[in-house]
Amino acid sequence: MMASAKAHMPEIPIALCAAKPVGIEDVFIEQPDSDIGGRRAKLRAYELAPAEWEVVLYLDVDTVVVGDIRLYFQLIEDGWEFVICKDPHLMDTMHAFRRPNNLAELQETAAEIFTLHTLQFNGGVWAFGRNKRVAAFFKRWQREWERHAQRDQGALIRAMYADPLKVYVLGNEWNTFKKYTKGIRTAGLYHYPGDARRWRGMIPGRIDSATAWRRVQMFEQERRNRGGIVRRY
Repeated sequence: MMASAKAHMPEIPIALCAAKPVGIEDVFIEQPDSDIGGRRAKLRAYELAPAEWEVVLYLDVDTVVVGDIRLYFQLIEDGWEFVICKDPHLMDTMHAFRRPNNLAELQETAAEIFTLHTLQFNGGVWAFGRNKRVAAFFKRWQREWERHAQRDQGALIRAMYADPLKVYVLGNEWNTFKKYTKGIRTAGLYHYPGDARRWRGMIPGRIDSATAWRRVQMFEQERRNRGGIVRRY
């Protein structure tokens, strides 16, 4: 992700938020590895990004920049507070948030926002500007996520309804999933969901739980074992 961003937007500095540096980032932001998806650190982007950065573009680690995506920055500079894309599923509404392991959160979300017939956003690529309203929104997003500590779309839509921002919603040409968005020509960014995960399957309950960390350990051990077999042959 960082190498591709530097290739297409070389003048824009990159901050890496992680437990340890990679080496090509311009700014390293150390955060503890506190949940298996890195979502707790992700939702602190407003407070963790360098304070002098008036416009910030967040990219998941499983994204690749393949063109000029400066539009994210331009829209914030034009006065929008938050820029995000719709989720790529064929069902565009929050009904697509449903998973076997998040039914309680789905029900709570429906009760709080009064309907699931509302657009689901994708939480892997977004940009924001800085002001008190945006800061309050991110605090709300963090608090909402901590309630269930699973995926972040439910917490995102609840925060949006509680602390609404001036949001510009882009289509999936700006956050393109080859697996889901067939026939869409990307404007400059591909997203490969799951490719950077360190576990397989579905985690029951919170992703900061002992159960979640055991699943990661099992998957990493399996991966090491597979690597060992390859080396022997």
